Amino acid sequence: MFHGKRRGEIHISELNFKDFLSDQARPLGLVLSKEALNMFEVYKSVLQDWNETRFNLTAITDDREIALKHFIDSLEISKAIKLENKELNVIDIGTGAGFPGLPVKIAFPRLKMILVDSQRKRTFFLTVLLRKLAFNDVEVFNARGEELANDEAFRGKFNVVLMRELDKLPVNVEIGLPFLKKGGSLVLWKGKGDIAEVEKCGQFINKLGGKVGKIQKYTLESERERYLIIIKKVNPTPAKYPRSYSSIMRSLKKGVYT
Repeated sequence: MFHGKRRGEIHISELNFKDFLSDQARPLGLVLSKEALNMFEVYKSVLQDWNETRFNLTAITDDREIALKHFIDSLEISKAIKLENKELNVIDIGTGAGFPGLPVKIAFPRLKMILVDSQRKRTFFLTVLLRKLAFNDVEVFNARGEELANDEAFRGKFNVVLMRELDKLPVNVEIGLPFLKKGGSLVLWKGKGDIAEVEKCGQFINKLGGKVGKIQKYTLESERERYLIIIKKVNPTPAKYPRSYSSIMRSLKKGVYT
């Protein structure tokens, strides 16, 4: 608890954006550097500008909401996986406007980060944003995750895969696990309704070489419960996975994970 208040109870008017973000990061055990805070402010400003003048990237546009629901939400990973001072290969599938991968990279600059999204306008935004942030060690790919996971240059090459509120849990598992090295972690940002899916998908997760690890509950402000689900890669993923997205969705519609 910070200054006797729950996270989110400090109004942005009481502090400037960087101070507010810094205060909200402390309960996560993070002390954001001056450089990181400057980057987050640039990120926020560019996101707001593009959202207003070019195309819709996010429904969340208020300074305080961006700080909490995009940046802090992304950084919740710091309570689930040790990232500090590590040079891990990380890939963010379905990154959208860069969440959670880019906030994680800003907070943990030694990570090697790849951002992937299927919409060209989003990857164009990220390319411009990365230039403004002077990041030259973050790669952006305009591609579908299920296709990239079958590419030898990507399959089995990563320590951590990030997927934030992208599709259903069995879809995440089928697309995400093939990217991982043995011992790696698939990190999913999910809501309360997704927790029941973990048990339902247990055999399928095992079949794909995964094992459910930590499930960490958290909240932003007094809002609904949220969860980080960590799935460890313990065995190789069979070569047939991931299937095409249409095949994955047909299985999902039948409620059968095969």
